[in-house]
Amino acid sequence: MTYAPLTPREYRRFRRRQFWNDHGIFRELFYANFHEIAPGIFRSAQPSPEQLRRWHARHGFRTVLNIRAPAPHESHFRLEQEICDQLGIRHVLLPGFGSRDLPDRSSLLTALDLLPSLERPVLLHCKSGADRAGIISALCLHALFRIPVREAAGQLRLWPFGHIRQANTGILDWFFRSFEQAEARAPGLTLRQWVESGYDREALLRSFHPWYSLDWITDRLLRRE
Repeated sequence: MTYAPLTPREYRRFRRRQFWNDHGIFRELFYANFHEIAPGIFRSAQPSPEQLRRWHARHGFRTVLNIRAPAPHESHFRLEQEICDQLGIRHVLLPGFGSRDLPDRSSLLTALDLLPSLERPVLLHCKSGADRAGIISALCLHALFRIPVREAAGQLRLWPFGHIRQANTGILDWFFRSFEQAEARAPGLTLRQWVESGYDREALLRSFHPWYSLDWITDRLLRRE
């Protein structure tokens, strides 16, 4: 879908919303959570137009993978689409992932099929760059570079990414631990095979028991999506 260029008035309004309502103040003034995790593969929090323009000038992105839910009415979406159009970057959407939930089988298979096809250098991001960006980064390292799942899952950690496994966001760590348990029972099992035939989202959700004393950080303080 194509969008008409933003008027100066729309741009200013959307930037105010992104900076204040979408917590851009923290990402732009304090911590953008920007990292190169493999040659030509970067992850970050939601970038502002200025941040994306600056990073593109240095790294020459060909693709931006947006893991936030498609929201053409939201300021962050329209601003990102606008700057990608201006810079000639392909803006790719990957819905179906949450920071405190597990994706369904279809979303996981879509991600595993999509990641190898993305033209690099690629920037992948969610809102904070901590949780959804973490699970997709882990899937990316495993799918593209055959990095073992246990090592790739290191993309979900507190420092430097801000992922809190001791809260409800730890469901994403539980996903990888559950695969490792299945792999131990069936040596040679691949992640894709497990997702296709052994992955039971509802069972994993029931079996996960987070340390709820830290949920106030992810839910109320950080307002993770």
